[in-house]
Amino acid sequence: MVNVSCFQSGSIVDGLESKNKFDAIRELLNRAELCSSQDTLREIEQAVIARERIYTTGIGHGVAIAHGKTPGLDEVVVLLGISRSGINFDAVDGKPVHLLFLIAHPPEKCDDYMTVLSTIARIMHNGAFNDALCTELNTQMVGRLIAKEFSASLEGRLNN
Repeated sequence: MVNVSCFQSGSIVDGLESKNKFDAIRELLNRAELCSSQDTLREIEQAVIARERIYTTGIGHGVAIAHGKTPGLDEVVVLLGISRSGINFDAVDGKPVHLLFLIAHPPEKCDDYMTVLSTIARIMHNGAFNDALCTELNTQMVGRLIAKEFSASLEGRLNN
């Protein structure tokens, strides 16, 4: 069973203002209420930025899925940052990122991490869903929409 904290209260930040990927990662981590209690905040930041320096996690269609292994975490943690103006993420399609997912995971939870990563990638290939997330002004509604889609996709994957 996947033990993951996805899209719970405090995990979604609307109105990211940073224009480049490294600043956006830092801003998301610092503004996400879920991370305010994380003792490993600096380690998460370092791990995610180190991974991003290897190759962009901007998968295209306005989406990036930044990620990194972080010892000290008990479970996979997922954050979502929304940028109305877009972030230069060196995405594979050259377009700005509007939906920045951040996944941090303990090294021993690689299977859970891969399940979460592939589930997010799968649901984010739906252009209409991406547009709905970007245009929704209420972060609670965004949280409900994406949690519902994530759960349905994850359940479908685990039942196959």
